[in-house]
Amino acid sequence: MKGKKYGLNKQVHIYSIDTSAFYNDQENKLHNKILKSYRYRDHLKKLEHVDKKHKKYITQRIISLKEKLYNAFNDHIQIRTLRTDSLKDNNVISLFDSVLTRTLGIKENSLSEEIMVVQTYHFQILRDIIDKGFIHNNEKYVYFTSSAGQIRTKKSCFIKQSTLDKYQNALTCGLSVEQINAQGGSSINKWNSYMALSNSASSPWEIDIDKTIVVNDLETNVSSLVDYIDRDTYEITRKIMDIPIEHTDGCGMMLPSLSQKSFMVRLPWVKGLLVPFDFRQFAEKHSSFIVKDVYGKEWDIIKDDIQIIFTKSQFKMWKYYDSWDDYRSKFKKYGCLGAKLNEEDPSVEGKLTYQMLQTLTDITDEELKQISSKTVSEITQLGTDKETMMKVLGATEKNKHKTSLQEALLIYPELLNDDHTKEIIKNKKKSMIKDAKSGKLLVSDARYTYLCPDLYAFCERLFLGIENPKGLLSGSDVHCSLYDEGYIDILRSPHLFREHGVRWNKKDEGYEKWFITPGVYTSIHDPISKLLQFDNDGDKALIISDELIVNIAKRNMENIVPLYYEMSVAQKQEINSRNIYEALTLAYGINIGEYSNNITKIWNSDNINLDVIKWLCMENNFTIDFAKTLFMPTRPDHVDEKIKDYIKNKVPHFFINAKDKEEHSVESINESTVNKLDSIIPNERINFNAVAGKFDYRFLLRNKKVKLDETVINEYKRLDRNKKWLMNNEEIKPGEKLYVYKIIKQRLMEIHNDEQLITDVLVKYLYKKKSKFKSTLWECFGEHILENLKINLRNFKACGNCGKMFSPSSNKSKYCNNCSKKMILDKHKRYNKKR
Repeated sequence: MKGKKYGLNKQVHIYSIDTSAFYNDQENKLHNKILKSYRYRDHLKKLEHVDKKHKKYITQRIISLKEKLYNAFNDHIQIRTLRTDSLKDNNVISLFDSVLTRTLGIKENSLSEEIMVVQTYHFQILRDIIDKGFIHNNEKYVYFTSSAGQIRTKKSCFIKQSTLDKYQNALTCGLSVEQINAQGGSSINKWNSYMALSNSASSPWEIDIDKTIVVNDLETNVSSLVDYIDRDTYEITRKIMDIPIEHTDGCGMMLPSLSQKSFMVRLPWVKGLLVPFDFRQFAEKHSSFIVKDVYGKEWDIIKDDIQIIFTKSQFKMWKYYDSWDDYRSKFKKYGCLGAKLNEEDPSVEGKLTYQMLQTLTDITDEELKQISSKTVSEITQLGTDKETMMKVLGATEKNKHKTSLQEALLIYPELLNDDHTKEIIKNKKKSMIKDAKSGKLLVSDARYTYLCPDLYAFCERLFLGIENPKGLLSGSDVHCSLYDEGYIDILRSPHLFREHGVRWNKKDEGYEKWFITPGVYTSIHDPISKLLQFDNDGDKALIISDELIVNIAKRNMENIVPLYYEMSVAQKQEINSRNIYEALTLAYGINIGEYSNNITKIWNSDNINLDVIKWLCMENNFTIDFAKTLFMPTRPDHVDEKIKDYIKNKVPHFFINAKDKEEHSVESINESTVNKLDSIIPNERINFNAVAGKFDYRFLLRNKKVKLDETVINEYKRLDRNKKWLMNNEEIKPGEKLYVYKIIKQRLMEIHNDEQLITDVLVKYLYKKKSKFKSTLWECFGEHILENLKINLRNFKACGNCGKMFSPSSNKSKYCNNCSKKMILDKHKRYNKKR
């Protein structure tokens, strides 16, 4: 059950198109007329004097053409066909390797047509292709799934029918839609998100399914003072309540012999976090080895060699299988795959965000300056301090997804003095200032780490049958091995209400023995999961130990208790094309950002009303669940009036930096916590000092005598100029390579089928003319440049005095010839002076 260590460095490419790709000829003609009319309308807007008749005519023409287009949609009866002219290079997106790409056997770096992503602009067409599928190259494609991220951008994933028929059982562990429907169906959007688990970027994980079981979660009632919100009347009552909390929600255990680190897992219908915990040692300590699974079957964890214990909350479709043996046998029969992702890495430096900062409303100017000091220092040192520059460029050993340029900087820091690197730093500084002014502040020793439940308490229930276990952690104590004993602030995004979890970090040998990861373990006697709104399926917390921030958070959290209200449960439906379409359109209509922006307006206003924020937090959570539950509370009139009065203002001034808003669409700057940063964060011009030895581009060449080739150079310049037309508007993830660079490389290789020659020609041309812009060169041929650098540096080292690269005469040589001579001369002068 070994976890192979794969980085997220494998990619495949697929087409991402929109609903216009399925127009018939008549619809396409109307669509083009509409686009032409829009262009004409835009042209009229630019003119100073325009006859009103022209404006009226073009507006009416657009309305008329749109009506004709919608009628044409309704008139279309046959299965739709994908227009091949929509499969352009700029409609190609890159996906990281996943269970889906591995199951389908899609080769690394290839362009596949097995699956396609479709973005919705016209709902009638979406309804058509969900209902009937579509045809491309004589193959039928059918609806596959939509992940939560895809739903936010109105996207859906379609798959070849023949491919789905072949691999469906491997992706669903033999559980068909027909079987689900025979048992009453499922919440459509839950089913959608579970189907999308196979699409998560992940690494292969060799799991021995026979050494796993699934058991009931640990749920207890936690007595706590809460602000109870009646979802019908919106009345807020502060009272002590017994709150049911599922402490292991999304979390399971594995033996430390499998992994010393926590990571997230994906199996068909199974998702969540696995935390290493020695439950065998616990069983041996208490001489109790028998546990019951969710189906009531007993297992001996020693005799049955159980190494992983999943929980019911992780096994999403447990009700649809007869037993865990049923699932295990189908898992093996159909060759299902396991996957791991997001292995814990607490080395990533944490940053405060505006949501966390804006709730600290009584912060003084002096305190804010102190909190910002690390960020200010990094911004001011950029250009003069080598370490800061390397860190900002991502050229550090901690960076797990280094580019070729970042690797090159680590072995040849002289590259810092190149114009291209300086240009990157200039742009980086602009974004650092923008980030800092919008509340993203560096904090010393702040770290992101997994939130883990007290698994000792879980074992007390599981192995010993204790209904109300004690666990290791008492009261509201937490344990995180990354920090010394003392108060820490535990934070999580999104942070809407005042959600600073200031807790005592308890250190103890007993804790260290059982809690072996650097996660933050929380007590089962503490309602912290309700305060911070987290579960344990892989949610990460930002931990801050900075005394100043902890004390500010402490005083702001006085008189703040968790919010509590009754949520609705997801509605079961038959899974069919009509219900899928309706569930998706409902989900598309949800705008969660609207609630968080309205809450931000109040936190940054001159009149903060906590009750209004509490109502909006509740509504936000009902909105998130609406597509599953179809329930949304109705505001009483007096509440609606009050909320509208508080949210009528524009968004706060710092949204110019946080969300790229224009000056006219934000409020005037006021003295709110985040707005104050505008005057604290410096915005001076960058001054570069020589921070490393002299840069010599010839170290980047394999053949230093290479002749420039005008054909290669001219084609490179043309492609580089036009690359924006080859790019799509997808967000780039860390470590992701854009498809456009693959295209550019292929086109250049058509001139000379010799990567090394093209690399040398372009390096010589671009570095000789001191070009500031070499991103395309490094993205296309960075691996070759890096290899050249490694070869050339074998016989060179940096001078210990001037930093210049030199060829040493022996291993003991520390200085170049010039510095050696100068040092000998200086030595003689000092000797003569003494005489």
